[in-house]
Amino acid sequence: MCERVYFAAERGLCLIPKQSALGAAVSARVFGRDFQPARAASLDGIASRARVSPSGRYGATTTFVAGHSYQDQGFSTHTALIDMQRGAVLADLETFRVTRDGKPFKAIDFNFWGVTFAPDDRRFYATLESAGKQYLVEGDVESRTARVIHEGVECPSLSPDGRRIAFKKRHDRRWRLSVLELASGRETPLAETRSVDDQVEWLDDGRILYGLQGDIWVVPADGSGKPRVYLEDALSPAVVRS
Repeated sequence: MCERVYFAAERGLCLIPKQSALGAAVSARVFGRDFQPARAASLDGIASRARVSPSGRYGATTTFVAGHSYQDQGFSTHTALIDMQRGAVLADLETFRVTRDGKPFKAIDFNFWGVTFAPDDRRFYATLESAGKQYLVEGDVESRTARVIHEGVECPSLSPDGRRIAFKKRHDRRWRLSVLELASGRETPLAETRSVDDQVEWLDDGRILYGLQGDIWVVPADGSGKPRVYLEDALSPAVVRS
């Protein structure tokens, strides 16, 4: 069974736990509109996040390779870009050259997670953690580079209009869903006040979907309104856009 799944442009990515003599492992299976698996890549760890680029060209996976939660002290993640045509790992984000304030930024404790792709496919956003701080980075698949653009962002999700990032913001050992305007840097907390550990999905330019307590919930993206159940007995929301 898929523990995480995402679908775009008639290509899907499904993360399934599997047995391994070396410990926890995941099969990242690529499938088509018929839902039949076509290709698969093997990854170490426990499934956490999955995304597919708008054209279906790239996928992204995050797995825990130590610790089972973003709340665990000393947790470690592995985030990979997947060639969806070949069903093979294309790159590890830890090999990307990162800059902060225009200067090289590198540390042995880097952890990346939660990729979200821009409409042009080659650009993406993700969380980078180092020294206990979480950063939003904007990356480029082709140049294998990334730059820090904001602080305090976890599990980003880019809006359909490409202007905002929905994310979870850490407060002690809880997370508050918020939206970041990329141009201004302004953050807006959403009406969902419960702790949400999920990489949210945009239903449209005005509403956010996320998994909580075994259901999919929806809340306005401008901080107004209140959360409500969108789909019962479900998780890992993915909106297929035409």
